[in-house]
Amino acid sequence: MLLTDEELARLQPIAPFLQSEARTSLEAEADYEIVMELETHLQPGLRVRGTESPATTADPDAPPYPVDLFVGLPLEELRALANANDKERDDAIARFGATFSPRLLRAIAKMTPHQIDLDAGVQSEAGTLSVILEASDGE
Repeated sequence: MLLTDEELARLQPIAPFLQSEARTSLEAEADYEIVMELETHLQPGLRVRGTESPATTADPDAPPYPVDLFVGLPLEELRALANANDKERDDAIARFGATFSPRLLRAIAKMTPHQIDLDAGVQSEAGTLSVILEASDGE
């Protein structure tokens, strides 16, 4: 079941914190723009985009392309965040930040291992690629 309108409304104020935690988690990787997408997809998640075009080729329409990745977040995790009290919410946001990068790397390894180089901020195909994070161990 998708998130309810009430749960989505409760997640809106939390979205900047999740974006910040994801950005911090990917700090050692290429420079990324992180955008929370809650209502525009069936699966709520984060959009991770490379902020710079790769300078490996003279043709901008040839691979590699800057990363454009939709990262689906587990509904149970978002639902727990939406319904948590302040202390639980802070703990869940911190846990999200601590686990985001490892879960993202595992999801990429399972779904698109030869299409994305997260360290370099590039992908081998044009357009948006998608992965779904597994539930965190704390859930």
